[in-house]
Formats: sequence, structure tokens, C-alpha cells
Amino acid sequence: MEAITPVGTAPAGRPRDPALERAILDATADVVVLRGLAGATVEEVARRAGTGKAAVYRRWPSKAALVVAAVRARQEAVSVPDTGTLRGDLLAWVQHYTSGDERGALLLANLLSEAARDSELREAAAAAIGRPPVAALRSVIDRWIERAEIDPAVPVDVVVDIIPSFVFRRIVTRSGTLDRRTAAILVDDVLLPCLRHRPA
Repeated sequence: MEAITPVGTAPAGRPRDPALERAILDATADVVVLRGLAGATVEEVARRAGTGKAAVYRRWPSKAALVVAAVRARQEAVSVPDTGTLRGDLLAWVQHYTSGDERGALLLANLLSEAARDSELREAAAAAIGRPPVAALRSVIDRWIERAEIDPAVPVDVVVDIIPSFVFRRIVTRSGTLDRRTAAILVDDVLLPCLRHRPA
């Protein structure tokens, strides 16, 4: 699971309580899955976590930041793999999208659906959830361009969005995570052919 990195600063002299932060994030997932993101309130999250609203807002300045943190807490951390082969790097990278559970998928589906109507939530989700894995894939591709395995003329801006777009559409329409078999198909039959194509 990804390390919890709350937004905001605790008052001086008051140490963080990881157990409370985990309880708040778990309660957030429970409330959003039960009520939908629009119906979820910080008051109910705090009550389920056994704390007060002030404790939540000390860690996350808004409901949007709280929900994004709850999603991130259920995902694997994003990394830039270096396995020694292009295919190995792509397979290692795509595992980020297979790491979630059903509850995490339902939470993310709620977030993505509401983000279409909420600009603050959309930007927070893009910054914390959408962009990091895309940046990691771009780093992988840049490395293999330098190693002359990928043609520099490949449309990298298009390629790096293929799998995230597929995954987020599946989450919204099916509320399901990406399984490992489909992830391998996407790498072998979509990403690798795109990256090894030699543009005219």
C-alpha cells in the first residue's frame, strides 16, 4: 500500500497518529462507497473514525483532498522500474493498476464520476492519482529511447495515456480493477507494438 502523505501540517508539538490517519481513510472509503461521494460528509467520516472534524481537517484541508488520500492509500506506490528489458519494465509498471481491491475500485469510481462535475476534485485527482503513473511510464520510455530500442518519433504523448484511459474507463463503467492477465495483454498487444513501430 502507498505510504500515507496527508495534506496540511499538524500543530507544533503534536505528533502524527498513523493509526488515527488510517482509521480516517478507512472510514472515508466506507462512507463514500455507502453514500456516494456527493452524499459523503466529513462529519460522518469523523464519527466512524472515532474522532472529530477538527482532527480530519488538520490533516486534509477539504473533502476532495481527503477522498484523494483515501484512494491513494489503497494503491501501490508509483515507481520507475528498471528490469533490464523494455517488456519487463512495462509489465512491472502496469502492476500499479492491478494492485487495488474491489472496495478501492468502488471508491475510485465514485471519485472519477464526481470529478467530471467538480473542478477542485478533478485537479486534485489528476495531480495525485492520474499524473504520477503517466510520468513514470514516460521515464521508462525515455530510457529506452536513449538505448535505441524505441524510435524517438513514436508519439509518446499519445502512448502514455493509453493504459490509464483504459483503466479509468473500466473502473467507472465496471467498478473493477485491472486484472493481471488483461494487464499483460495490454503490454504485449498494445504498448509494445506501439513503441516498436517505426513511423514512416
